[in-house]
Amino acid sequence: MSPTPLPLDQLNALPEREFTAHFAGVLEHSPHYAEQVARARPYLSAEALAAAFAGAPRRAAPAEQIRLIRAHPDLAGKAALAGDLTRESAREQASAGLDRLSPDEYAEFYRLNVAYHERFGLPYVVCVREHDKASIFEGARRRLEHTPEQEVEAALHEIGRIARLRALDLITDSTMAAPQETRMTTGTTAVKLGDNNYGKADVRLFKVFRDQDRHDIKDVQVRVAVQGDFGAAHTDGDNTGLVATDTMRNTVYALARDGLTGSVEAFGKHLIRHLVTTGPRVTDAQVTFVQHTWDRMLSQGEAHDHAFVRQMSKHTASVRGDGQTFTVESGIDELYVLKTTRSGWAGFHRDEFTTLPETTDRILATTVTARWTYRTPDADYDAVWAQVYQTLLDVFPDHYSPSMQATLYRLGEAVLTRCEAIDRIFFSFPNRHHIPYPLDRYGMDNPGVIFHADAEPYGVIEGWVERA
Repeated sequence: MSPTPLPLDQLNALPEREFTAHFAGVLEHSPHYAEQVARARPYLSAEALAAAFAGAPRRAAPAEQIRLIRAHPDLAGKAALAGDLTRESAREQASAGLDRLSPDEYAEFYRLNVAYHERFGLPYVVCVREHDKASIFEGARRRLEHTPEQEVEAALHEIGRIARLRALDLITDSTMAAPQETRMTTGTTAVKLGDNNYGKADVRLFKVFRDQDRHDIKDVQVRVAVQGDFGAAHTDGDNTGLVATDTMRNTVYALARDGLTGSVEAFGKHLIRHLVTTGPRVTDAQVTFVQHTWDRMLSQGEAHDHAFVRQMSKHTASVRGDGQTFTVESGIDELYVLKTTRSGWAGFHRDEFTTLPETTDRILATTVTARWTYRTPDADYDAVWAQVYQTLLDVFPDHYSPSMQATLYRLGEAVLTRCEAIDRIFFSFPNRHHIPYPLDRYGMDNPGVIFHADAEPYGVIEGWVERA
């Protein structure tokens, strides 16, 4: 039986364990995402809470993202025929009629599922509640033309759509979305439109600052979502007062000309003010950014004025507001750090299933995902980001690490000590295992120099460090 939907204020107040249990099925077989979402409470609206679930996989490491995609069942596959779907998947597949297929349709789904696994090693994931059988078939055939990287991105997008709808099913109200008109549908069933938003995703914005001989650049992916009084568009097909998503894309580029002068967080506020002011039916908006970081190339030891090399790490940001008040979260993603010594893992619990030996000298490697909230409504966001980034680089190598947990706490403590503007910071550290390779089978020793870099499975250490 599905959990009973609860009001937003009650969900914000639930103990973390109860919150996690309530939303455990939102992301397929992955209740740990509900734990992450719980720690970021309170949420201002049902849509904000749903958006947190939709966005949570985007902050995961690539291997974790692949595992989440693989946790989804094939559409009309063996699990569906055997009745082994989660209640959420069973309900969703039934909503699109996938439990009532003809023999020819079952055969076509079988062919598509096989093709997906052969090409990508993944199931075909789609938010079936937003499709019918025809569009599901069409989408699968079209996406088979993707590269593996494009298909992972498409699957994550669909998982976000699935998670958003599943989360909204478990919330009974929203404090920010406008009430919608109740409508009668077939028979005597009364329904109403729930929380909704729309916008433009994956707007690729690149700006060159040419006001001095030494150029600077901003390389950003932007996602815009607006909320408001959009009921008539859904229930009556009346688009009066709605801003086209194409216009939103153009707005990003046009406002960036003079408005993107510093941090993406400040630009997000500027963009939201415009969207709320000019959109007749818009009441609030959310803008998220993934900013690629670039370093200047060196020319004979000197930093070049207008040549750059892109780094792996990314500056992430999310800005939400009604044009007057804003909630800002910034972060770092895909910062790969490693030290070849001064780390160990010993003194841990052992039982009959423990095979891992203790060590006081190992390679410690992880891909850092971090995000933080602010103590003040305005901050020098770029300066804070640079300060956090430098703190991680300073502190990660400066100590013996008995565990990744100890390093997480030490890094968080250093960030909060150095960065007065930050209220609390979250880290996710997947262990990037480097395992000594057994050369003795070849009659050779291995004095800690040759390792197998093992992608999965891997441990994940996560936590918030907060001001007391």
